[in-house]
Amino acid sequence: MHPTVERILNKRGMARAAFESACAEACRMLGDQQDISARMQVSAALASAPGGRLCDVGGSISAYLVVCHVLGTEVTVVDTLPYAEPREKERIQEIAEEVRRRLELFDRIGIRIDRSDAYEMSLPADHFDAAVAFETMEHFPHSPKPVLDKMAKSLKPGGRLCLSVPNLARIEMRFRVLAGRTAHENFAEFFREGYPHLGHHREYTLSEFEAIPAMLGLETVQVFSVNATYESRKRKNASQRFMIDLEERYGLGDRVLPPTWRKHVWLEARKASS
Repeated sequence: MHPTVERILNKRGMARAAFESACAEACRMLGDQQDISARMQVSAALASAPGGRLCDVGGSISAYLVVCHVLGTEVTVVDTLPYAEPREKERIQEIAEEVRRRLELFDRIGIRIDRSDAYEMSLPADHFDAAVAFETMEHFPHSPKPVLDKMAKSLKPGGRLCLSVPNLARIEMRFRVLAGRTAHENFAEFFREGYPHLGHHREYTLSEFEAIPAMLGLETVQVFSVNATYESRKRKNASQRFMIDLEERYGLGDRVLPPTWRKHVWLEARKASS
């Protein structure tokens, strides 16, 4: 288990054995993957609210949502699901098929989907035990404030807001810029197919995440970074698989990189208890 996952479980008083069992059951239910990645485990460890309610904004059909369900969390997802419809590109067609399969599973197990735009969504006040947006804010074309304000207001007193984004200052981005390359996504693909642009509009840094709770009137619980690899459909060679396994199991990157150089930044904040 990735050290960050274990640390979060200990901090939240969650049993490791029960969490690992929930991950295994989620894999069985999903039927299309052998394990839950470290990044998804971090999401599940932060977001799960056994016996309570979770609202995920932009979570699509993420595997961690099934883990939260197995742990006894009532899950609502707000997402327009732009990849639910097939497109010309074969890769997007494959994603659309996966989305449809998982939507069928979500319907069977009671994960609610609200296909609203994040800026236009309507969330009940003081309703959720946790509201999260993992790898979502970087896709917003405008300030995230209107969305985060709604999420914060939807929390019960004592409820938690959890966020994650790619770290703009991660090590590979630093080397890209030093080499005279862009820190943004592939320009040719963006130029051809970037309307509407579904990719990243603005990534964030660790220091920017540290400022968010005060801007929303919330209490900071923790702000941290993790170097866990983002799930990718690209074929890996033996050496790449070996390095990914070291990262997934032992948090190799977190051991050798300073926090500001890691792949993803995370936030957990709390609404004051009344």
